[in-house]
Amino acid sequence: MFYLFISSLNSGHDATTSLLLISGADKEAKNSYQQTPLQVAVESGQLGTCQTLVGKGAQIENPSDTKTVLHLAAIYGHDTIARYLIQQGATVDRRDEKGKTALDLACENGKKEVARVLLDTYEWRNLMIPHDVIPLDKHREPVMMERTTPFRTLLKKFPDLASLVMDKCVERSKEDDDLTLCIAYDFSYIDDTYMSRVANEDEEGEQLIGYKCPYDEDNFKLIKDAQAYSSNYDRIYKNHPLKLMANAEKLSLLSHPLSMALLKYKWNRLGRVMYYSALTIYLIFVISLTEFVRHTKAPYNVANGETYYDSSFFEENETCPQIQIVKPDVIWKRIVQILAICQIGIEVFQLYQRKFAYLTNWENWIDCFIYSTALLTVYDFTECSSTSGVRLNWQWLLAALCIFFGWINLLFMVRKMPRFGIFVVMFVDIVKTFFRFFPVFVLFIIAFSSSFYVILQNRPEFSTIFLSPLKTTVMMIGEFEFTGVFHGDETLHSEKMFGPAHNAVACALFFFFCIIMTILLMNLLVGLAVDDIKGVQEKAELKRLAMQVDLVLQIEASIHIFITRMKKYPTNRYATFPAGKLHKSGLAAWWTNFRKRFGLNASSDSDMDMQIEYENEITTELRSTLKMQFNQLENLQQNIDVMYEKQIRLEALILNLAKELKIKNINVEDVDH
Repeated sequence: MFYLFISSLNSGHDATTSLLLISGADKEAKNSYQQTPLQVAVESGQLGTCQTLVGKGAQIENPSDTKTVLHLAAIYGHDTIARYLIQQGATVDRRDEKGKTALDLACENGKKEVARVLLDTYEWRNLMIPHDVIPLDKHREPVMMERTTPFRTLLKKFPDLASLVMDKCVERSKEDDDLTLCIAYDFSYIDDTYMSRVANEDEEGEQLIGYKCPYDEDNFKLIKDAQAYSSNYDRIYKNHPLKLMANAEKLSLLSHPLSMALLKYKWNRLGRVMYYSALTIYLIFVISLTEFVRHTKAPYNVANGETYYDSSFFEENETCPQIQIVKPDVIWKRIVQILAICQIGIEVFQLYQRKFAYLTNWENWIDCFIYSTALLTVYDFTECSSTSGVRLNWQWLLAALCIFFGWINLLFMVRKMPRFGIFVVMFVDIVKTFFRFFPVFVLFIIAFSSSFYVILQNRPEFSTIFLSPLKTTVMMIGEFEFTGVFHGDETLHSEKMFGPAHNAVACALFFFFCIIMTILLMNLLVGLAVDDIKGVQEKAELKRLAMQVDLVLQIEASIHIFITRMKKYPTNRYATFPAGKLHKSGLAAWWTNFRKRFGLNASSDSDMDMQIEYENEITTELRSTLKMQFNQLENLQQNIDVMYEKQIRLEALILNLAKELKIKNINVEDVDH
């Protein structure tokens, strides 16, 4: 019995194994580790021995085994043995004592080829079924846990195998007619926010399970007991498969027809309505605020008799009888007040829902600042403000900040639009690069501004240590004022140069400033900006898709309560029926193009284009691979021909040598060996 385990452990002993089995060796015997000869052969990677044992009737699976031979092949990475065992009827989706399948074990141990073999089987869907369980508390809220699914594991370990699974989730009808062509998408693996709620069998309460589909089999909509796996939608957003693809910068996965179809479905069904509604409302708000300020006189620019109205920083004047001013239209004020109050209510609601996660987003702080300062700007704190519309001085300063951040915030909202967002991304990258370079930049500014402060202190623009850096920075963009500085009126103290030495030092500093700051440093900044723009352009498609993912998922996260009640919105299957491409011209073609540019086109023509483009890419890749393999085969054939010629020459040489040595009965077959 011992010899059977020895022959199973070592290579090249297939015949020995066969003889031992014929001699009566027990093929189901177990060693001290409770392993059968087949398990030992699988661990050792002996395919021939495995074939011999299975051919002689060795059991591939035993109900009492915690790990099957297929599990062992997955752990040790023997893909050929795994393929053979599957062909012999091994259960692909059987789980071990820890609930892990062969695919889980292959991914856990980094055995990519075994995972590929498993996914090529007919039972691949059973391998992709998540088996996670999330308990619910007494309020039916899920316990904070990160969801782990087989597809997420593939995304992290083997992205190309994740693409293989996504290929299997896209099905085309066999009809060649464009009018009857159907493309079906299965979103079960890339959109797994929901799980099924069931009663806990062992304890009181309920739990969420992943192995039961949360969607109805007939209409593919959420069932009654479906629930999101976390009440924290920021966690869902960060852990969503699409977000994981974007974080890993996997363009091939984000541009896959399945991912594109899911993005389009979410965008068309809910995303575009919410986004363009929010954008329109905010645009009305910021325009109304701008119009209100535009029609309001500045407090320091209002005539008060023959002088100007003087409003100190915290002054509260009860009356201003001599101010003659036309009060701005109240409609702009009312629009700002209504929209600001509504938006503040939305922000408070988001704070209640998202809690600490809301405070970690700097965009939320900007929103709160804009709406609160807008209300403070339009509110009448004094009777004078109520009758004349003139703001207090501190209100006017708040208005300046509010308008600035209001329009900048609009820029960040436009950034989420795929059409224009790429340009905002370029700008943001340039700003980030500048701030990385800023410590070097500010040292040059301090060096020259301090010197100018010492030499040109009599001039107003260099009179203080705070004004000098500002003037020095302005000089970098070309505002030198060389004539005014070095050739001013000598009779005036503020324009006088004090002696030749003083003038020489000032000229030398100015010369070095022109060379270093204006030519070298500014060109360096331009070069860094060009490199950043080039880098963004090289990843433009990836950035565009990543922005689409962020936009769609953030919209879902912000209104998740309504989505949960809208059982018809989430779906795990989606089908398109491209009805052929009809030629359009004139106004119809322009309107179609406009809708596509701004993401308003809900037709399925783009699905057909996307699928055809993807299939063309796959075909081109296959052709290049086949061409490369054909060239390799040609090279191999040439090498074989050369070796054959050398072998013939060697045989002739040996025969001639044998004749010379008078060796008889030499066999040519012996020469081959």
